[in-house]
Amino acid sequence: MLLEIGLALLIAKLFHYLFERVKQPAVIGEIITGILLGPYVGGLVGVNVLSADTADVFEGLAKIGIILLLFISGLEIGVDELKGVGKKGAVTSLFDVLVAFFFGYLAGKILGLGFVESIAIGNIMVATSVGITVRTLLEMDKLHTRVGELILTVAVLDDVLGILVLSITLGTGQSILDFLGLEKTVILFISVILFFVIFVASLFTIDKLKKYHLFMPRFLLTASLSGALIFAAVAKSLGLAAITGSFFAGLVVSKLPHKDRILDPIRLISDLFFVPLFFVWVGASFDFSALEGLGALVAIFIPMALVGKIIGCSLGSKLCGYSNREALSVGIGMMPRMEIALVVVTTEMAMNVFKSPALAHQVLAATILLVIISSLITPPLLKAVYPKES
Repeated sequence: MLLEIGLALLIAKLFHYLFERVKQPAVIGEIITGILLGPYVGGLVGVNVLSADTADVFEGLAKIGIILLLFISGLEIGVDELKGVGKKGAVTSLFDVLVAFFFGYLAGKILGLGFVESIAIGNIMVATSVGITVRTLLEMDKLHTRVGELILTVAVLDDVLGILVLSITLGTGQSILDFLGLEKTVILFISVILFFVIFVASLFTIDKLKKYHLFMPRFLLTASLSGALIFAAVAKSLGLAAITGSFFAGLVVSKLPHKDRILDPIRLISDLFFVPLFFVWVGASFDFSALEGLGALVAIFIPMALVGKIIGCSLGSKLCGYSNREALSVGIGMMPRMEIALVVVTTEMAMNVFKSPALAHQVLAATILLVIISSLITPPLLKAVYPKES
């Protein structure tokens, strides 16, 4: 077990660096590491991170990575930033999420999937990761333009709405109709807890803790990390996804003074250990037998995922007064999927949403291909359509 974890971290870091050097998403390198160390490649030479002896421990570390990833996301976005997003960003994000979700649901129905499974496909397509887009805009010196700022604003809201959509539609692994009748109390409970904790959190500044001799070095860091795990556990016990709880915990901690003292160490330990293991685990879970018969799924899944983002964001930004080329640029800039899409699909697999393990692995394989394809095609397309005058 120690050998597998050590090799996973070392090789993942090497591939991470290699992919950054060739200007490709580092996460793809970490996924490839998992494929190399998984049962279908590494298993042939006796190195398998998902062997009977290591699978449970490795999966447990990976799930902590998911929780920390969403906790950091909530902490970085913060309640104040959510309050500060403009009307244009809210309108565009709403169109983006609704259209992308509908295209995903439609793709599921075209493929002959059931209601809950089609909802699950919709959840995957809502997710967005604009790291590739941001880097491209920086290279073009276009990040601080109204198109670049709109993309960033919509990305912030998409993360929040994506988590909420996942919770609402698959809170108990049942249909949205069951959820609406069963989980209203869950939403109300979490809302009340959040309001209370956010209000109380503002009272516990370091200066006040020192004044009353209650300050303990690094206590806030430990308490915040504990809060992420506790909120995740509470959310899971209530039938919600664990990542929902950790994301909300991040929003709560974002209200604390000196949040950078909390964010930086947690990001460091997450980036160095837990989060890479999550993406290695995703790659190791890649079932090569799922590639058999994957053609029809990929032929529908990937185009619908890309087109849904373009149409949704373009419509929303066009209604907000952006030109045709600006609106199209926003749509293309929002195409990449990465961390959140993989978190969503693995969460749905853990919730046994798909009717068979074979289908679940096919959806995971299609999502990984979506991550790779969307990351590769976005930069050249964005450069081609971006309005020269903006």
